[in-house]
Amino acid sequence: MPVPNPNESRDEFIARCIPQVLEDGTAKTPEQAAAICHSIFDGKDFEHIQIDKPKKQQSFGICKANDVDEDERTLIATISTDTVDRSGEIVRPDGAEFSNYAKNPIVLWQHNPDEPIGKALWIKRNAKQIIAKIRFAVTEKASEIFELFKGGFLNAFSIGFISKQGHIPTPDEIRTNSVLSNARYIHDKWELLEFSGVAVPANPEALQLAYKNHNLTLSEKLYNEFKLKSDETKEEEIILDVREFYPEIKEIEIIK
Repeated sequence: MPVPNPNESRDEFIARCIPQVLEDGTAKTPEQAAAICHSIFDGKDFEHIQIDKPKKQQSFGICKANDVDEDERTLIATISTDTVDRSGEIVRPDGAEFSNYAKNPIVLWQHNPDEPIGKALWIKRNAKQIIAKIRFAVTEKASEIFELFKGGFLNAFSIGFISKQGHIPTPDEIRTNSVLSNARYIHDKWELLEFSGVAVPANPEALQLAYKNHNLTLSEKLYNEFKLKSDETKEEEIILDVREFYPEIKEIEIIK
């Protein structure tokens, strides 16, 4: 979010501000952009300006699976934080509503309602993050996912939610916390619908190597989801066979 520079005139700031708020999606039209930029220059709150809220209802975050219990098929993971996500949005942990989710605390794979992989045993939060204890179902797909998290090949969860209330970071907020300059929208109140494990390998090379060395077994569907490369190699094509000219040579050594 642009902030007026010292000694910068209104016209200079507005000319610089409008393209920025249009490009980052803060404003949808030039008229909205002009209204926002004038409000920023005047140091006023511009939440009253009618702006379409982001339609995104998923927030992706990197997590770490801790306290893995193989017997219980459980792990504890951070499922959301207060940091700016890849879409330039912040989903405040202290603004979450869990009452409806608690009635059916499902955990999905890739936000697909047809692919449940477990359930949340409990959810805890503070101002910085939301953590959950997850028990994986006894199915082929869930077992595969559990093994990938347990082995450190996966480490990402994503929340599915409905935004109830939010705002664009104000100039005062940005001055207080410069990180908010990278945020286009803050979800202050929201309802958790579900959260999901997602196919973002923590270390793609390690996952590929484990699969190639047969240290990891994956179903064909999951193999395709991760877009792994086959370890099959094509037989080398012989471009020139010198044995045609030198019968005494019995074998050809191919140097790779």
